[in-house]
Amino acid sequence: MPSVEERAFDSLQMPRSRVRTVRTLRPVHIEGPDHRVANLDAKLIGESQAMQALKRSIVTAASCSSTVLITGESGTGKELIARSIHDLSTRRSQPFLAINCGALTESLLESELFGHVKGAFTGATAYKKGMFESASGGTIFLDEFAEMSSAMQVRLLRVLQEHRVRPVGLADSKEIELNARVVVATNRDLRRDVSEGKFRQDLYYRVNVFPIRSPALRDRIDDLPLLINLLIRRPTDESKRKCPLRFDSDALRLLRNHHWPGNVRELENVIERLALTVGEKGIISGADVRADLEFNGLADTTHCREAEPAALNELKEVLISRRLKSLNGNVASGDQGERQELEMYLRQVADVGGNLAEAARQLKIKRTTLHMRIKRLQRRDRYNT
Repeated sequence: MPSVEERAFDSLQMPRSRVRTVRTLRPVHIEGPDHRVANLDAKLIGESQAMQALKRSIVTAASCSSTVLITGESGTGKELIARSIHDLSTRRSQPFLAINCGALTESLLESELFGHVKGAFTGATAYKKGMFESASGGTIFLDEFAEMSSAMQVRLLRVLQEHRVRPVGLADSKEIELNARVVVATNRDLRRDVSEGKFRQDLYYRVNVFPIRSPALRDRIDDLPLLINLLIRRPTDESKRKCPLRFDSDALRLLRNHHWPGNVRELENVIERLALTVGEKGIISGADVRADLEFNGLADTTHCREAEPAALNELKEVLISRRLKSLNGNVASGDQGERQELEMYLRQVADVGGNLAEAARQLKIKRTTLHMRIKRLQRRDRYNT
């Protein structure tokens, strides 16, 4: 069946003298909603009903300039959703600026968002544009915006109502007109926060114009094989394997049944850790996955305030011991120094919830260095033992 573009050209009837002119024209590109959804497949991996609904919402949000509220658990890709909305909108040629509102103090956040004039405070030696002004014509993404203080919530409410911003130290009569699309995101339950007085009700209604829910990984578990396939094929500078990673049926079953509280971000960490502990044959077994999930679960239990410290320390020793045994001789038994070094790395990774990058930061080495050191300690392929 001919495509829409082919039918469009077939319907044109031109004199022969003008055929050359027609051939030099670029084909008419007709882009409908379905085509735009298809373009998201390369960015948002998944074919489940939850992901298809998400992609349709993104396409709809991109066609308007309303404020978007993205909610969902940590690790579900809220910033990726915001960037996709921007990339599909008419603002895509203009800046996309993102900021984590929960990572900055109130005064620093105020200066970053609204800017300041010279002399506004100690150290303000020159005029500085805020992100609202710098994102003019584009999109500003406020991640974890619910972590703002009450005073900052009031300022944000006024910006959204008046579409004007006032840099710190600037007179009210000299406000700057806002020309940026605002997208906000949070992992909090805003309705509950409003009822408990932790979040302004008027701001909630102001941002909740176009709500989008980012689905948790367990709610789209059918997408797990696609995500795993993407992650194991992702090129890395640290690891150049002779054979690609593969999962046996038991490993896939365990991954599918896992609750995934950290969502896709947790899955990325699990795949990276498993890649460190398998041999060159690259086959990941159910035992490998079980050991890793137990080890990762250890980090979750250490954050339980009600647990007894002594019991947690005992659990930590047991799980680390299991983790060392799971290497099946990858570390030479006679080299006690190297075994102690590996144990130190495992303890550090456990303390930060299995996050290799954070473990490396606390060890004051590069993540790639930590990756290679662990890899070097794997003296013998477990499958040859």
